[in-house]
Amino acid sequence: MATGDAIGEANLEAVVSTPFAGRPPGDACAHGRGGEWLRPGHTLIYGHRGSGMNCRPADRPGQLQLGENTALSMAQAVRDGAAAVEFDVQLTRDLVPVIYHDWIVAETGFETPVNALAQAQFMALNPRARPLRTRRSCADLVDPPAPPIWANSTETVQAPFATLRELFDGLPAGVGFDIEVKYPMPDEADSVGMSTSFEINLFVDRILDIVYGSAPRPVVFTSFHPDICLLLAHKVRGDYPVMLLTDAGMSAMADRRCNGIDVAVSLCKWAGLAGVVTHVGPIVQSPRVAALVRRRGLALATYGGLNNAPEHIRLQQAYGVDVVIADNVRGAVATVRRAQGVAPAASA
Repeated sequence: MATGDAIGEANLEAVVSTPFAGRPPGDACAHGRGGEWLRPGHTLIYGHRGSGMNCRPADRPGQLQLGENTALSMAQAVRDGAAAVEFDVQLTRDLVPVIYHDWIVAETGFETPVNALAQAQFMALNPRARPLRTRRSCADLVDPPAPPIWANSTETVQAPFATLRELFDGLPAGVGFDIEVKYPMPDEADSVGMSTSFEINLFVDRILDIVYGSAPRPVVFTSFHPDICLLLAHKVRGDYPVMLLTDAGMSAMADRRCNGIDVAVSLCKWAGLAGVVTHVGPIVQSPRVAALVRRRGLALATYGGLNNAPEHIRLQQAYGVDVVIADNVRGAVATVRRAQGVAPAASA
């Protein structure tokens, strides 16, 4: 018998996707607007944030690490044999897509969100924007002061920050791009004190303006934010593949769609996404996890520190992983080539 009493409460969120006006008319390309981004039956190596993240490489003592997400790092990854380079894209306050991983630019000495800076302010934080102090003699170097805190951290070779446009214009058209679109979840924004980010369609469209306005090249879009993936898939309509990033439940996320490979696979199949990019841990622990993704006809890529160990790369080759995103690009490429019976390329 109906009484009209409330028996519960439900909160619904709706995301409205608007078409991307800059997409040229015509049918979608079967293998991506820019060309082939996978090689079926082969494991490809993508450079993580170029040729590695900002961290002194413990497995390569004495080797310098190039600043992550810089044109210098991207170019080195290509020379080392990467099939594509992975990097992070955010928007500045004046809607310019720039290449940066963290939500705030703390490594520069400023606790400021990227989206609170105008492009000119963001670019001015790079070390090349500041003149070096002229010294009169070698005696001045006896007791030099501590180095200032500049991007891209004190453990890496410093290089200028870059915009998405600069990467498209500066790297050869044959270089593939794995573009991770960084749009914060509400809990992520709260944790670093960010204000609400841009309207989600505007955010995605400003990135697509650069992609469609540049010369075609192999491009794959990825994001940890499921709604970003859904919008991208709707807007590009098959011109470029879109893959959902997941940490495979390694840490709990407020959005339940982000808390496991099985959930990610279901979402990708429902939304028509190209595949899953997952933390490598569960993949190397059990071949059945990789098989779960492959049975559903999805591409599989992995990221994480274990991808710098040759034995883990060989395991993933055996499991049919399509893409390994690695910091030690040269070592990972050499491992893959040896497993395929191909001699490693000579060092540049």
